Amino acid sequence: MATTTAVPPAAPEPQPQMSAVSRIFGVFFSPGPTFADIVRRPTWAAPLIILCVIWFGLNVTLVRRADWVQVSKDQIAKNKFAARQVDNLSDEQKDRIYEQAAGRAKIFRYVRGVVGWPLLALFASLIYWGVYKLIGGARTNFLTAFCITVFAQLPMGLRELLAIPVTLVKDPSAIDPENFLASNPAAFLGSDAPIWQLTLLAPLDVFGIWAIILVAIGFSASDPKKLSFGKAFGIAVGMLIFFDLFFTTIAWVFS
Repeated sequence: MATTTAVPPAAPEPQPQMSAVSRIFGVFFSPGPTFADIVRRPTWAAPLIILCVIWFGLNVTLVRRADWVQVSKDQIAKNKFAARQVDNLSDEQKDRIYEQAAGRAKIFRYVRGVVGWPLLALFASLIYWGVYKLIGGARTNFLTAFCITVFAQLPMGLRELLAIPVTLVKDPSAIDPENFLASNPAAFLGSDAPIWQLTLLAPLDVFGIWAIILVAIGFSASDPKKLSFGKAFGIAVGMLIFFDLFFTTIAWVFS
């Protein structure tokens, strides 16, 4: 009697790994497969370096182009405590204070240009990781959450990159260092608008919303059984609304 030999099932072919460059472009043009690849092999260096270089370039451009004395005057005028102290001073003393504030603002911009994105990526990924684990039940580690967060912020890097030539051609008196690109409603408010209004509207940014969608795609890819895209997106939007209202309330209290 003839015997048959069982043929073992063929091993699944390994999926090709995307390069760092492919991932960067994939975030913009095919985010689903790209974040699935990021979850399988978490890396973060390339996008974070790109974000840091662009951000530093923008801050250098802002320092050299913006009218920081006028920016300081506007910021002091919007703060009722600072404005009350300055109002009683002589014109000479006011000018000195504005000049000193402008100098500090420039130094702060350079520091912010160096440490801004690393710190923001670290804190944002910690918050996303914690919230998605607690509310969404996501079974993912911090490294994966950090990589998802960094790649998802690439649209914000595109926003900053576009802002560099815009800043170079703008009149210095028209440059707003906090709203350097007209991609959110706050950029269309006048310079005399209350700080709480700017704080409320600034997060409603086209590129920021794009980044939130990518965050939802990334965390959904990290644990699709626990997190559908709709659930992940709902959590991300809820976080946006919470922090927007929180910081708006603080700005309203101190403005």
